[in-house]
Amino acid sequence: MRSYIEAFIAHDEDCALSHKGDYMQSLVLTRDGLQVADTPIPPLLPGNVRIEVRSVGICSDDLAIWKGHIEANLPLILGHEISGVVHESSVPEIQPGTLVTTEAEIFCGQCWYCRRNQTNLCSTKQSLGYTVDGGLAEFLSVPADIVHALPEGIDSRSGTFVEPLAAAIHTAEVTTAESDEVVAVLGSGKLGLIISQVYDAMGAEVFLIGRNRRQLGLAKQLGLSNIVNMQETDWKKALRDATSGVGPRVVIEATGSPDGVTMALEVVRSRGVIAIKSTHGKLIAFDTTDIVTREITIQGTSGGSFDRAIDFLDKGRIEVKRLISKEFTLEKGAEAFAFADEPSTTKVLVNI
Repeated sequence: MRSYIEAFIAHDEDCALSHKGDYMQSLVLTRDGLQVADTPIPPLLPGNVRIEVRSVGICSDDLAIWKGHIEANLPLILGHEISGVVHESSVPEIQPGTLVTTEAEIFCGQCWYCRRNQTNLCSTKQSLGYTVDGGLAEFLSVPADIVHALPEGIDSRSGTFVEPLAAAIHTAEVTTAESDEVVAVLGSGKLGLIISQVYDAMGAEVFLIGRNRRQLGLAKQLGLSNIVNMQETDWKKALRDATSGVGPRVVIEATGSPDGVTMALEVVRSRGVIAIKSTHGKLIAFDTTDIVTREITIQGTSGGSFDRAIDFLDKGRIEVKRLISKEFTLEKGAEAFAFADEPSTTKVLVNI
């Protein structure tokens, strides 16, 4: 039997053989930019679920690929923050008509990492919207193992937040903070606002540092208490004052800027941890001597538990709908990406 990845790689060939004449509308990134085009409907392979896509969130990864900062083989259908309804299923445990979301990465299930239940680190994983076609299309076919049903309390719009929320929770689980410990989150965009809510829900004293007034105002509406506008306040002093002059032990870098790590190094205490979440695709330079002499840990995280993220959403532990800046149709997909790239934008949805 072919592995999930082998089956998915065979997508184009199988489409040509089995679905000739059956097409769907997709938002395709080509070397000439984004365009709506007719593409073959993906086949329902053994062990797969075909999803009729409802909503897709535009992520910083998508923007980086769109702008050429992260290289990908084109043409490509972007999108990995996905919700939709099961159109057809080859497994009995997932029934047609079920509202679902899907993980962003397809794992092999056989490598050293997968055998240790670290599937997010799979040696041969494929990534939706990056190495294989993603969800900005009418239909998507993925392995059933990465599909998650959404409870009645989560609609399709909120379902697009499961993937980034899972990543935020994973960050908080790997880069742990004690109850009432100061955690500095640098960056007030979508991910910064989600991560701040997660650490807040876990009992940390979160300081959200940003420069966009609209996003910082949104943070206040979300119930976050320590909100610092770095253009109006000495944010470094604010963090020192809150930590007896030594700076926070945990700093989350979610600025989306190549300067973010340098900013984090300026405030993290010795023997502290900087969790990097920006995925802008650009090379960065920083002082490694400072890291060595102050014994600073640089932590990356990828993926996370969808089950826990769904539980967070279902129980109302964080708010996501207020993060939606604007919604577009698939036909307006190019406009959606341009809007998502504006500095004040938090979250953009494409509804299909």
